[in-house]
Amino acid sequence: MSTFFKPYEGKRPYVFISYSHRDSEQVLNVISALNERRLRLWYDEGIPAGSDWPKNIELHMRGCAAVLFFVSETALASPNCYSEIKTAAALQKPILLVPLQPTAPNDAWKKLLLPNPQAKAEVGEILSWKVLKRSFYRKWTDSVRWEWIGLVAAALLLLGSVIGLGAAANGFFDPPDEPKPTPFITPSPTPDPTPTASAIPTPTINPELFPVRFPDSQQEKAVRSILGKTDGDVLRPELAAVKELYFCGNMTLKKAEDVRFAEDGTARVNGAKVVTGKISDLSVIGDMIYLERLALIDQPIKDLSELNSLVLLEELYLSGNAISDLSPLNGLMSLSTLHIEHTNIHDLTVLESLPSLRTVTVSADMLPLAWNENKQFKVILIP
Repeated sequence: MSTFFKPYEGKRPYVFISYSHRDSEQVLNVISALNERRLRLWYDEGIPAGSDWPKNIELHMRGCAAVLFFVSETALASPNCYSEIKTAAALQKPILLVPLQPTAPNDAWKKLLLPNPQAKAEVGEILSWKVLKRSFYRKWTDSVRWEWIGLVAAALLLLGSVIGLGAAANGFFDPPDEPKPTPFITPSPTPDPTPTASAIPTPTINPELFPVRFPDSQQEKAVRSILGKTDGDVLRPELAAVKELYFCGNMTLKKAEDVRFAEDGTARVNGAKVVTGKISDLSVIGDMIYLERLALIDQPIKDLSELNSLVLLEELYLSGNAISDLSPLNGLMSLSTLHIEHTNIHDLTVLESLPSLRTVTVSADMLPLAWNENKQFKVILIP
């Protein structure tokens, strides 16, 4: 029987393993064989006891070159697996699907996995993509032959052999150990006083170590307050701790329920008129992939594309902004509540692709509105 092995920890490319712990025995049989062929793999046996589990998962997902997802009914029912694959899709990681048994995924899983062209583009030439696509996409309930697991493993082993021979020295595999040559002394050459640019080594820099450059002071103050960090740089992995963020004009709030709108459409907090904010660059907020609730009220925002990566976001306030297009939000598969009062939105049909959406709040000044009343979400109209 296969045993647990030490997951890869390093800076070279590696594969992230996503699976249900109930399938550990089957999964371990496959990944142990891949590990023996020096494929660099990381799976959650590498998380120390007592550490921040979500943060470890997020960091290793960001650092991986591809994701190998072992699909079963228990994996499709696992919130952890769903969160991992959502994160992988948001980060545009190639996702390779390995079916362990016949499965019946729900609509949320289908929408999450079907738009993943990276796996086909990057591994489709070596693996039997037609077999995988037919088994996982077209015939979800058909019987899956257990030999396919062996097929996938054998194909990956073949890939390891090719790369191990030197076809791609910087791929997923570590080269085999070789005996060290006997040292010998040679005369030291005279150094070239004017080395060429190509002779100067290029340093390898991990972008995760770069400090966050906040586009405005309001965002920086809010994040530092949440992290309890008054001094020093904020690093990108630390953004995973931000779960809630509420901006209303030039104010940062503890909750969005305190905001009210006057008849002229101006936002007010506890009766006081709010000064329009300056938040327009959402690039840092787009990196907060564990964000669950977000309010961007009365801001000069026009482009929402940076928010498309917030796959765990459940509640979003965009009231009082100059936005006119909601289509960039089509990746928010967990979004259930949306507030868009006093905006330039008139078409709600683009929201029909969001499976978890239940309520959309609009205002009378946005009428007329177009949407399908038979869809899953309810439209709430306020004055």
